[in-house]
Amino acid sequence: MTEILRNVVIYMDLMMLPEFVKLALFMLAVFISNIVQALTGFAGVMLSIPPTILLYGPDMAKAVINAICWLVCALLMYQNRQYINPKELLRIVVFMLVGMAIGIHLYNVVNPQILVPLYGAIIVGAALKSLIFKQSASALPNWIAIPVLLGAGVIHGMFASGGALLVVYLVATFRDKDSFRANVASVWTILNLVLMFNDYEKGLYNAEFFELLGLGVIPLVIAIYLGNKIHDMINQKMFNRVTYCLLLAAGSMILI
Repeated sequence: MTEILRNVVIYMDLMMLPEFVKLALFMLAVFISNIVQALTGFAGVMLSIPPTILLYGPDMAKAVINAICWLVCALLMYQNRQYINPKELLRIVVFMLVGMAIGIHLYNVVNPQILVPLYGAIIVGAALKSLIFKQSASALPNWIAIPVLLGAGVIHGMFASGGALLVVYLVATFRDKDSFRANVASVWTILNLVLMFNDYEKGLYNAEFFELLGLGVIPLVIAIYLGNKIHDMINQKMFNRVTYCLLLAAGSMILI
């Protein structure tokens, strides 16, 4: 109870900051998170949502960060279209859409406190396994791959944060950093349209949304440039380590 009250106080304190300070912090969060997003094709939302929620509340934060993420992913998808595997992309999107439909239903039926720790534990376990042990050269068998994709969709439908579980599948499927980034960005370009439509239906695309989106584009352009440069500079081994460390961070944040 004390921890909840402390979080509420922090949230209210940040909401009361002068507007120019809030905008500066928001633009900094967009800049840092999207260097990582452009580098790997994922994790931008994971890194930028928490501070933006504290600044502008959960609904506006999710709406504007989802839109920014879509812009980055759509650009990465276009720039790296030669690395996209259409058959694999279709498989991922279909299973995740089915999972998302299930997740949206389960959100009103199942206690999230049951699923969230299990989800976090799976992500941490997968990340540690990949960091400690040598990766298998073979892709995931269907009896593992399909539940992982469905599970990623379920979590995304419930909490809009199924990306970490999707990455578990993608790192086993795409061994090349360019293919990995192109296909993960393509998945989010398609699936984020569903989330953006929901945000539009909720009436979140208002004047504040467009102000934040417009200001967010400024650091976003620089972040994409830097992320692409870093992506080209690092080798496959370093790329894999960055990916697994981000997975470990995502799982740990969920468990905490």
